[in-house]
Amino acid sequence: MLESFLTPVEAKRNSWSLFFMGLIYSSIAILLSLIVFPSQASIFSIFLTAIATTPLFVNLLKDEENLNLRLIDKKEQVFHKQLDLISVFFFLFLGYTVSFSLWFSFLPDRALQSVFSEQVGNILSMQSLVTGNVVFNGLFELIFMNNLRVLFFCLLFSFIYGAGAVLILAWNASVLGAAVGLFIREQLVKVVAGDYFSGIIVYFSSLPYGLGQYMFHGIFELMAYFLASLAGGIISAAVVRRHYKSRNFFKLFQNTSYLIIGGIIFLLIAAFIEVNI
Repeated sequence: MLESFLTPVEAKRNSWSLFFMGLIYSSIAILLSLIVFPSQASIFSIFLTAIATTPLFVNLLKDEENLNLRLIDKKEQVFHKQLDLISVFFFLFLGYTVSFSLWFSFLPDRALQSVFSEQVGNILSMQSLVTGNVVFNGLFELIFMNNLRVLFFCLLFSFIYGAGAVLILAWNASVLGAAVGLFIREQLVKVVAGDYFSGIIVYFSSLPYGLGQYMFHGIFELMAYFLASLAGGIISAAVVRRHYKSRNFFKLFQNTSYLIIGGIIFLLIAAFIEVNI
């Protein structure tokens, strides 16, 4: 039912609307997980979030594959159209992230532990990994290789499951939302108990600041993951629809390889910024 609210054409034309879709769908997923799967809510909330938007992205990737075949020799037009799809990914991810950070900030402690136990564990393990290995292996290499692994899974999931990379994006959005939520809760602790007006001001001032400190380098990581997801999804759609028999399939594969290379370059930039800036 949820997938019928927005068609691929409407999604590309009004990509900003995906922000609200991500916000609403992830909120519904969190509430359903708390009610139906309270002991495993941190995992099921991600699955339900991804499931809600998967049909839309399957159709978007099919359209993108058809477009690539029609405009196989018109790379500038293809690139322009791909920017539309990347903006859809971005606004959906942003909606997910704001939603998870909102829920993290205001859920009671018991519900918070249920919904975000895996995400907080992931954040703590990454902090421990960086602290323990930075001297020996170098922070740049550690960050780049970890992000490259995520890019590979985005590519693999998209290829095998069509829009499977939405699951990876939902997971990363939940981890980022938890990180931002931790920052916001730290700021809210400083507010005098019962001073709701000040609490609201602190929340809405902390949210953009919290997002900004991660998105400064994270925007390049996101672009890399979006490009890999797009590449895997296009090839997946071509294989499923047997377009690999087409004489243009090799050119299609070649064009998508540029997306992967571009993603790796974005990861290098992101790692450089995170380490040096």
